[in-house]
Amino acid sequence: MNDPNEHAADLASSRGLRTVPIHVSLTRPILLAGADRELTLINLIVIFALIFGIGFSRWTFGVCFLLATVGQWALGRVTRYDPDFRRIYTRHVQLQPFYPARASLHAPRPIVHPSVPYSD
Repeated sequence: MNDPNEHAADLASSRGLRTVPIHVSLTRPILLAGADRELTLINLIVIFALIFGIGFSRWTFGVCFLLATVGQWALGRVTRYDPDFRRIYTRHVQLQPFYPARASLHAPRPIVHPSVPYSD
């Protein structure tokens, strides 16, 4: 009966604030088969490349079956834990493990101000 969104909208309108509803589809991640869309497509491409590239054999179908089941299950579990794990991991890999506390060789020397002013 009492919708909290309606109460929040009434409270905001009484204060003169403007509220804009945001559709849920704009905030949810885009998933394919319960996992990240790009990684699921990469998984499918690898499966088809194995089947049609290596050839039709029971070993190829076995590996493809494992990729399709266990690989997709693992991608779904990781996506359930963190939907943005792919972007976070790529950003993590691009960062350096250590940033030295020095400027480049051609940087101008900094102006050093004394902490205690000189008295004459």
